[in-house]
Amino acid sequence: MYLLISVINNEEILNELLTAWLDIGVTGATIVESMDSLQLISRNIPIFAGFRALTNGGNLYNKTLFAAIEDKTILDMAAKCLETLCNNTGKSSQGVYFVIPITAFKRLGQELDPEKRQEHLEKKIGKSL
Repeated sequence: MYLLISVINNEEILNELLTAWLDIGVTGATIVESMDSLQLISRNIPIFAGFRALTNGGNLYNKTLFAAIEDKTILDMAAKCLETLCNNTGKSSQGVYFVIPITAFKRLGQELDPEKRQEHLEKKIGKSL
């Protein structure tokens, strides 16, 4: 099992990325709004205002995605999808990603059989998978 962590500087690709990930089987990504340290410094400490030119093109926030992925093949497809979408923008500095092995993983709450889990997921996203 793996934890794919990606920081996306371009929010425009987020919907397409999440849709593509769902299609390949990444169903539990968590998204957190985050801020680059240079952005924070350039906005809050006047002497460092010149750093704004080095940051992600004026966007104050990034999106950090966390996805626990059980299968190496799905992990590879998710990473390739992320790389492709970022490269297709034609822009530099679209973000970063890295993978960490997970040594323990347990779902919290009442266990659902696979059929009920699928129904729950479909209800949550509002479509059939």
